[in-house]
Amino acid sequence: MADDDLDRLLDEVESKFCHPGTGPGGATAAADKTRGKRSKAPVSIAAADDENVDDLIEDILDVRFYEENKKLNAKSTKHQSCKSSRQHPSKRCCPVYLGGSMVPFGIGTSISERACNQLRCTTCDFNIVVFDDYKWDASCDYLFFRNSMPEYSKLQTKMIRKKGVRAYACQCSWRSVQELTDLSSQPQLRWVCGKHSD
Repeated sequence: MADDDLDRLLDEVESKFCHPGTGPGGATAAADKTRGKRSKAPVSIAAADDENVDDLIEDILDVRFYEENKKLNAKSTKHQSCKSSRQHPSKRCCPVYLGGSMVPFGIGTSISERACNQLRCTTCDFNIVVFDDYKWDASCDYLFFRNSMPEYSKLQTKMIRKKGVRAYACQCSWRSVQELTDLSSQPQLRWVCGKHSD
């Protein structure tokens, strides 16, 4: 009896989705050709059963979708846990901070607000030099840094002693900073965090 019900259900599915336009008898004939185990007698299914068949198909698809997602989630969770156990914490600042001489150096994060001491300029490709308790003279210009970097003896001619300030410079840009400053608020500076060593 269960096999007859299953045959009827499959015939109905084929008539709706595989062979649109054919009636239940046509669906049975097509099914006989492909499976070879259906009876050749036409099967009539009441119109009221159409909704039940649709509901049953949706239930089957929902169960399969749930089971497949469950398997995929189990695999991805296992993969993530293995990956996270091998992963080391980031060695780059995010966000990148500049700061005065009172701000400690280190890897900057939103929790640990430290000034980056591994800055590099993406424009001139120079490492940023940093001088604690100094600021740049107002007369500094592009040519001065272009001709003086990275020689301290030349750079010191335009440095002014000021407690709590840090002087930053590369070959094309310079900045004197006293407070903790997010580098993203200084779009004219093309500086990025290089990699911090252990």
